[in-house]
Amino acid sequence: MHRLWPQLQIVRQTADFAAWEGPLVGIERAHIVQIAFGLPGEGDSPMFRRFPVVRVLSPALVPNLDALEEAPLPHVFFDFDDLPMSPLCLFDLEKDEWSHRDFLARTTVPWTADWLACYECWQATGRWYGGGRHAGSAA
Repeated sequence: MHRLWPQLQIVRQTADFAAWEGPLVGIERAHIVQIAFGLPGEGDSPMFRRFPVVRVLSPALVPNLDALEEAPLPHVFFDFDDLPMSPLCLFDLEKDEWSHRDFLARTTVPWTADWLACYECWQATGRWYGGGRHAGSAA
């Protein structure tokens, strides 16, 4: 991670978990993101053990109930207790677009930068240009 994305610093690390924080630029502004990931767990594991969990720490995501598409926030796993801290949906879980063999620096981080660019466009236009689908949808 450090070689490709030196601005992302480890903020917590154990034998089976790591979290990084730092700036990533969408189109025109830097967003401070957090990436949390742990080795797979048994049974009903926390989300960060099934796939990398990415949150935007600042500036906070801004819900838009009037957006033409993807209201109130585009492509997130909704955290209704703290909507702006909802984890980003970066890939299709049902299509195996990510696995534990993938390097976060080559998948999750570039996908996060792409998501941020699409989010900035969504903020300006109310339309989501990032494609994808939500879990359980047909398209």
